[in-house]
Amino acid sequence: MTVDSNFEVDLQGKKIALGVTGGIAAYKSVEICRRLVDAGATVIPILTAGALNFVGAQTFKALAKNEVITDLWSNSDPMIHTSLGRSVDLIVVAPATANIIGKAACGIADDVLSTTLIASRSAVVFCAAMHTEMWENPSVVENVETLRRRGHFVLDPESGELAGGDIGVGRLAGIDVIMRTIWELLEQTQDSPKVDISQQNTQVSISSHNQHFRGLRFLVTLGGTREAIDPVRYIGNRSSGRQGLALLNIAARMGGTGFAVSTVDVPKSLGFEVIHVETALEMQEAVFGKLNEIDILIMCAAVSDYRVASSASTKLKRSGESIQLQLVENPDILFEATQYIASHDLSVITVGFAAETDNPLENGKAKLIKKGVDLLVVNNVCEDGAGFDTETNAVWILDRENTISRIDLSSKESVAEEILKRVFKSIYG
Repeated sequence: MTVDSNFEVDLQGKKIALGVTGGIAAYKSVEICRRLVDAGATVIPILTAGALNFVGAQTFKALAKNEVITDLWSNSDPMIHTSLGRSVDLIVVAPATANIIGKAACGIADDVLSTTLIASRSAVVFCAAMHTEMWENPSVVENVETLRRRGHFVLDPESGELAGGDIGVGRLAGIDVIMRTIWELLEQTQDSPKVDISQQNTQVSISSHNQHFRGLRFLVTLGGTREAIDPVRYIGNRSSGRQGLALLNIAARMGGTGFAVSTVDVPKSLGFEVIHVETALEMQEAVFGKLNEIDILIMCAAVSDYRVASSASTKLKRSGESIQLQLVENPDILFEATQYIASHDLSVITVGFAAETDNPLENGKAKLIKKGVDLLVVNNVCEDGAGFDTETNAVWILDRENTISRIDLSSKESVAEEILKRVFKSIYG
């Protein structure tokens, strides 16, 4: 999520335990501590033995103006893990390494931080940071899913340069993003001394940091289909799959799970079962194979309207003469899916996408009715920054009640948030 670097929060009266573990990003926790204190929070730093290899306890003591807890035995309170766990409004673990995520998921309590996590009923924010290979390891993916299923919040790492000069997913999220996450979680229960995100509440503000979709299963299609001309060439489109990836990312943050039917790579860390496809017919088969298992269908993929009637089995060679390709129409997967859902009386919210080049609203309104979807997301791909293969998008969201919402040019993650807010309202009113 892109957050204004001047974003400020008011955490007066809040007591936050800041768990710091043994990752290279531990040095960033010093700034997190400072920002929390500046926002008015009482901060209790908890440093693991591994963290002390990267940062010093005295730094946190000076910033927090509180004793730093480094083990269970040297503190004057013999039950520090339980007393601390009961007294804080929130526990923030930053960085959250694969080790602490695994301990928390498996109920292991072998140091002061893991013991405090298990002894507390407060909400926990795990700010993940580790190497890409670790973040995508199946055991870490499962542990993250377990924590989210239990109502904890796991903030995904960002892409960028990692320790050792590698590039990939694994960097600790930006400090402004972490601060906004903390603020939004605490805002949910402003009148209560504890935050409980294990219960869905349709009255709270809907954001990408609330677990509103916990227990709901999505099917999201993404990427552009490819229709073979021969073993080398294909008919395709300019779709990069970025908007679909943003939807998966936000849905996962909000507790959703399910399936990604995709022509592009999807990070394993998102926790969605990935079904790789290439053609429209393959996508149709994959979608219809899962319609009875889902609650929300989002057809974000750019599906080719036509395919070659008979693709060549060997490469077509240049002959100096023109060639003609016979094209046949591909199935309308979205229309057929909504018809199936209606005829089988399935309770599935349906979201379609329409990429237009002229009269986007008029065409979108007609397509909403024709496709039979609950929501239709329309964009003008000729609008600067809103077309294919961009980091940004600008869309209209249409619904069956003739409500039209405009989202001006913004990041695709921000667009995804707004779309999923509308999905949430469609489910819960």
